[in-house]
Amino acid sequence: MKLSILLISTISATLLFAPLECSAADDKVIVGYYVPWGKVEPEQLSLDKVTHINYGFGVLTKKTADPTEITIDRYYDGNRIRKLKQLAGAKGVKTLISLGGWTGSQTFSTVVRDAALRKKFINNALVFVRKNTKPDYDANPDGWDLDGIDIDWEYPGRNAAICNVVDKSDSANYLILLKELRAALDAEFPNEHKLLTAAVRVQPFDGADGKPMADVSAFAQYFDFINVMAYDIMGSWSATTGPNAPFDYDTAKGGEAYSFRQSITDWLGAKWPANKLVMGLPFYGRSLTATVDMNANPGNMYASKDSVTPKGDSNDSNEPNFFCNEGTFYSGIWKWKSIRSDILQSGVNTPASGWSRYWDNTTQTPWLFRASDKRFISYDDPQSLKIKVDYTKQSGLRGVMYWDMSHDSNDELLSVLQGVRCTGSGCPQPTNTPAPTITTTATSNTVKPTSTVPSTSSSGSATSGSPSPTSGPGICNGVADWNAATAYNSAQKAVYKSHLWQAKWWTQNDTPGSNSQNLHFAAFHTYIDIATEFQPLVYQAYSIARNDPDYFTYYDYPSS
Repeated sequence: MKLSILLISTISATLLFAPLECSAADDKVIVGYYVPWGKVEPEQLSLDKVTHINYGFGVLTKKTADPTEITIDRYYDGNRIRKLKQLAGAKGVKTLISLGGWTGSQTFSTVVRDAALRKKFINNALVFVRKNTKPDYDANPDGWDLDGIDIDWEYPGRNAAICNVVDKSDSANYLILLKELRAALDAEFPNEHKLLTAAVRVQPFDGADGKPMADVSAFAQYFDFINVMAYDIMGSWSATTGPNAPFDYDTAKGGEAYSFRQSITDWLGAKWPANKLVMGLPFYGRSLTATVDMNANPGNMYASKDSVTPKGDSNDSNEPNFFCNEGTFYSGIWKWKSIRSDILQSGVNTPASGWSRYWDNTTQTPWLFRASDKRFISYDDPQSLKIKVDYTKQSGLRGVMYWDMSHDSNDELLSVLQGVRCTGSGCPQPTNTPAPTITTTATSNTVKPTSTVPSTSSSGSATSGSPSPTSGPGICNGVADWNAATAYNSAQKAVYKSHLWQAKWWTQNDTPGSNSQNLHFAAFHTYIDIATEFQPLVYQAYSIARNDPDYFTYYDYPSS
């Protein structure tokens, strides 16, 4: 196995080159939602592969007497928020509090329509971005020192959970809240920009007539960007089985008229700026029970289904939600890591005995079927996500978001998302390759559909296949390869092993990142490829109380 080992040590006067990633486009974002019930601790996260983390959730619920109160578990959430902020901050990753959620958006409508309640809510929200003046162990701090606020109101002018308050004036009042909240953030932090983002549905905000607004540009001036939840398109609420997160839709076979690509078209068509549009991706799938044998028609992922949603993976629960008792039922959710451990153990295209895997050419997503109990699972995998990531990049959007950070398996999906930030050599590039062989271990049949590459009429080609490093424009463009015979002066640059390096001072015949002298450095890092069977290493250096700059905190989980 070939590993990329990250070497970290203390500062030394012997640093000759400082590496700069060729691949990272500084303005592109990869946003992950972190939830405490995901059973993944902050220390386990691959923080080098994200730019922003939204901590979910601060909840607005009818169970409190004050509709503006933001409810979190001060002890359970508090410790994780502090740790997440500490670790993420050391990596330059922004941490935001996400307010709302599916069952936590109950009183947004009540709050935004009243000036006094808006003011009180804003003050409650600002606590999360203020500096804390109390001891770290205090369960009720006066500040959490986060980098911004994410509003996950599901949804203005349209109901989500049955317990949410909804009013036709929601979107208009939401705009007022955003204006006041942005002003409050800027006034309190004149020398530091605090972020304001939102999670939104696949269609633009509803107007007073209950239809998506034709022009939402007024909202854009207050947001840094929005995260479009381009998933949960079909599920237990649908008439048939179908895709959880289609790239394109297929209404001819029974699909909903919503998709990843249609969502981009709708938001941009409503005058939302592309550089403030972030597309959401699911690291999970949804299961349903069909009423027919779907192996008999492998070209159709739409079939009649049972009204009862089956249990998803082993973590799926049918316990009623504390904040909004919608009833007792399973979600049918399968996390990607559960799909890999329970069904696709032998590889992303090879299902376990009894299961069949198929690929749908229109939705550009895979699906699984088990004939014994007619279990259907729609999900995303590295191939389907790459198509969406490529399309996001080609469309000039701000980046991608994913739900959630506890669902991945060995960064298989998160690694694909890195393509959205690539602009130069060493990055995954779009390639036109056919869909993989669709295999089934339930029968002796092997289905090989023809790959359908999405139309290039809108934003170029979206593709499938594994990432492959190729050259291209970027910050490395025009910079010569490193040459041992060349003498480099301070700040001169050279490309070596698909990375851009900058000389710290005069140097000659010192290979960037490979000689012993380069083992001593401070805030710079280099990846050195070595052939080894050892597990990835984690190097940690701890900040000294005297604030000695020679010591620092750094965590990393190198990818294999």
